[in-house]
Amino acid sequence: MSTTLPWGAPPPMPVVLGLLASLPVFGFQVGTGGAATIDYFKTRGSKGYALVACGCDLDRKAPVIWRVASPVDDLDHIRKVLRPSVTELAKILGVSRQAIYDWQAGRPIAAENVARLKDIARAADLFALEGLEATAHVVRRPITNGKSIFDIIRDGGSAEAAAQTLINIVRSELQQRERLKARLANRARPTRKDFQEVGAPMLDEKG
Repeated sequence: MSTTLPWGAPPPMPVVLGLLASLPVFGFQVGTGGAATIDYFKTRGSKGYALVACGCDLDRKAPVIWRVASPVDDLDHIRKVLRPSVTELAKILGVSRQAIYDWQAGRPIAAENVARLKDIARAADLFALEGLEATAHVVRRPITNGKSIFDIIRDGGSAEAAAQTLINIVRSELQQRERLKARLANRARPTRKDFQEVGAPMLDEKG
């Protein structure tokens, strides 16, 4: 059965710990050091530490991510994983650079921007789970109607959906590259004699 949590209203820590205890855990946000224990999350959770729990949803046949994080945590996660500059992030969200600095300092954020940060943070989760590095080439490459993931977010589209599309494209390209590499590796290496014989009949003037 699928379990969902409202992004705007994180559940109490006991509920989260109960979910973690009952689910097979795949991975955690960078920085946990791999100490994937309930005691670890009790300790870090009491300090407001952002965590990512990834369970297997049998209905959707795909990883499901539950994030318990404040807007400041989401902003920090986005900056670390997707690596947008302050200017770039401000442009994406349609706010000033000063607004980004204010948010980082913990000042109030409008509900609309809290929701958008949460969406972009979920996109960052997908990048982290896939192990995809958010290089300038990756985040700026066209993926839908000539738009990059940052263009899509700026135009009000879903960051999470755009990230999944981009990951699927990159994954497909890597698979094609590996198949080509395997085919080339299985071919017998041509010898010098093979090259000498190519076109030989056409050049035989005595024939």
